[in-house]
Amino acid sequence: MKSTIAFLSTCASGVYAFPASQAAAAADPRFTNWQAPGPNDVRSPCPGLNTLANHGFIPHNGKNNTLPVLIEGLKAGMNMGVDFSTAIGGGGILSSPNPLGGAFDLNDLDEHNFPIEHDGSLSRQDAYFGNDYSFYQANWDMVLSHYKGMDYTSIPVASKAKYARVRNSQTTNPTFTYGPRETIFSYGETALYIQSMSDAYSGKAKLEYVRSLFEQEKLPYAQGWRPSPEEITLATLGQMAVELMAANPNALEEGVTITSNSLKDVWEGKDPILGILANETGCLTGAGSC
Repeated sequence: MKSTIAFLSTCASGVYAFPASQAAAAADPRFTNWQAPGPNDVRSPCPGLNTLANHGFIPHNGKNNTLPVLIEGLKAGMNMGVDFSTAIGGGGILSSPNPLGGAFDLNDLDEHNFPIEHDGSLSRQDAYFGNDYSFYQANWDMVLSHYKGMDYTSIPVASKAKYARVRNSQTTNPTFTYGPRETIFSYGETALYIQSMSDAYSGKAKLEYVRSLFEQEKLPYAQGWRPSPEEITLATLGQMAVELMAANPNALEEGVTITSNSLKDVWEGKDPILGILANETGCLTGAGSC
């Protein structure tokens, strides 16, 4: 059941607490130890997870990621909260060929429209075009074009860049899928790159840092970046998703209203419109057979 994510989150909350500080970051050699993936290593459609694997915060080979491994690694590397790490981990485990094993490989996340891959990505091709997990410069260049002449991100420009990518995929991909769930994740991933490269609230990330994350899948520690001083959670990401949507003058075309709880709800397997749990086939609980 995709709603199992909610159960996993409940089990994990309150169990793992890894304090993050600038001093801890300075003492951790993983921030400066970066190694590109080898021929037997696997990676995901998510540049953040790939970056953490390249630095060894999670297994460098990308394999056998358990909830404890993710919770500790994402906290240490980017000051991500237990709720976010459990959501990612729960989705990964459910995508694994053996979900009862309690672990997943990063390439298990490369499943179209679940749990994180979707059309209109900022830096990946749509599944229709083939490789939907590797960095794709042409799509990323579309995003960067909106930041021309800027040194830092902003909520209005980030929102505009995100929506432009969606519109581009909509016009070029005959199988384009962009329902309420994908809309929410799209805003959430924009909030994620901003917060992970700056802090949980300002909306201002140095573009040099953002480019390192996407283009090299490398933490820009040597350039001055440090993990957010505030913990990044589904709540902080959800609130920024609301701000990003509010900055989009074409938001009504997307057909969904995002609240601060929307990102958390979809990770918990709830239907974005009706707010009730869906089962693993995507059929709504209590709504009859599908």
